[in-house]
Amino acid sequence: MIASTESMRRAACARSENQDLPWIAEDPSPLARALMARVCASCPVLATCALEVATTETTAGFWAGHDRTVWRDEFTTVQDTLPGLELPASNVVGVAA
Repeated sequence: MIASTESMRRAACARSENQDLPWIAEDPSPLARALMARVCASCPVLATCALEVATTETTAGFWAGHDRTVWRDEFTTVQDTLPGLELPASNVVGVAA
C-alpha cells in the first residue's frame, strides 16, 4: 500500500500501461514477476512503497519489487529444508481379483 493518494498517482504500477500486470494475483508466473520487478525498479515512489510495506502487515501482492505472498514464502522455506528428499518407490504389487 502506498502512503498517500498523491504518491499512488505517481507510482509506476498505477500507470495505464502497467495496470494489467497481476499485482495482487496469488500465483503470478515467473515472467509476470520479472516484469513487475522491472516496473518497480524504475518507480519514482519505490522508497515510499518499500517503507509502507516494511511498516504494515503485507501478506500478499507484489510490492516494492518483491512478491509478498505469504504462502509462497512458507512453501519455499519448507522446500528449502528438504533438499533432495525422495520417497522410496513402493514395492506393493497389485493383486488381481
